[in-house]
Amino acid sequence: MKQLQKISFIVSAVFMLTSPASAADADNGKRLYMRDGCWECHTTTGMGGGNAGPKIAPNPLPLEGIVAELRKPRQAMPQYSEKVISDAEIADIYAFLKSIPEGPKAKDIPALSR
Repeated sequence: MKQLQKISFIVSAVFMLTSPASAADADNGKRLYMRDGCWECHTTTGMGGGNAGPKIAPNPLPLEGIVAELRKPRQAMPQYSEKVISDAEIADIYAFLKSIPEGPKAKDIPALSR
């Protein structure tokens, strides 16, 4: 059974990685990110911090890393089975995370460059 789960995971990951990027919907990903409570630990911009979850945006892990972490978290994070969030929904959340722009550099913020 575990071997079948591994094969299923690999097939799903390969499918998501080889699907056209346009298939993922960043707007739906943002909605899912808010609906599923991702923002509660990672903040609305994915920056995390403090006792919250780690920074996941901008420049998130590769998609397969996000899938792996959601399916079998290594730390204090709820596990999201495919019954809770589908691979397609994860791809949408990933598209949202990829759409988050980098903030300004500290040297470019006047209040910080005094």
